[in-house]
Amino acid sequence: MDNKKELDKIKSDLEDNIGSKIKFASKRGRKKRTVRNGVIEGTYANVFVIKVDSLNEEETAERRVSYTYADILTKNVELALCK
Repeated sequence: MDNKKELDKIKSDLEDNIGSKIKFASKRGRKKRTVRNGVIEGTYANVFVIKVDSLNEEETAERRVSYTYADILTKNVELALCK
């Protein structure tokens, strides 16, 4: 039951920071990790959505990624607020 409380806290923290600019790192496989900037766009029952900043001017399509709260708990995704 401890994990449930931790997941609820993670969700609450993310809800408090909707619209905030973040830097996030996600594991992409064996020894691969992606670091990007974005904005927390929304939180839902089981997932949260990040709008990813484009890397260059040529990238016109908006990109969004979603992760589960458990991804943060298991450290598959790490978030840091930008100031």
